Parts: sequence; structure tokens; C-alpha cells
Amino acid sequence: MGMLDLAVTHLNASIGPVLSSEQLANALRTGVIATLPDLAAGAVSYLFVEIEPRVIALCAIEAGTDIHHANCLYERLLKDLLPRVSGWEEYVNQHL
Repeated sequence: MGMLDLAVTHLNASIGPVLSSEQLANALRTGVIATLPDLAAGAVSYLFVEIEPRVIALCAIEAGTDIHHANCLYERLLKDLLPRVSGWEEYVNQHL
């Protein structure tokens, strides 16, 4: 099981199989969730709250992108009223 599968399994745990690994990978690469079905987009919106920063970074690498692009997704989610996640912000400050 890869990191994307691990993250998706966790995000789907309480709501059922609404998000796929490919959908999460695409969101990390593009920074966009608007193209996802509503429930999948909702699951992705909890990524930075629910998943450890190191795992998100590994997911980004597995998706063929990097922390910078993952942080673009985070920044867009902040505009959609996601609360700031200090753990992610500290991780990004240390690794960018």
C-alpha cells in the first residue's frame, strides 16, 4: 500500500469510499478540487487536518509532484474556509 492509498483509506474511513487515490493525486498535482464530486472534494478538504504533514509530502511525491504544489492545494482550501493547520505550515516552512 502506497502513501496515497494510506491517506485515502483514512479520509474515507468515516464516510465510505468516496475518494480514490487517483483523485487525491490529481488534487495534489493541480491544487484543484472543483472538478471532483462533492463528497470526494469534501474528503480532500480534510487532508491537511487529518493526515500528518510528512505523509502528505510523501503522497505528493508519489503523485509525481512536490510540497510546493501540495501547499498550493492547502492555500486554495484556506480560501474555502479551511482552518489554518499549524503543523502543515511549520512543515512547509522547514522544507521549502
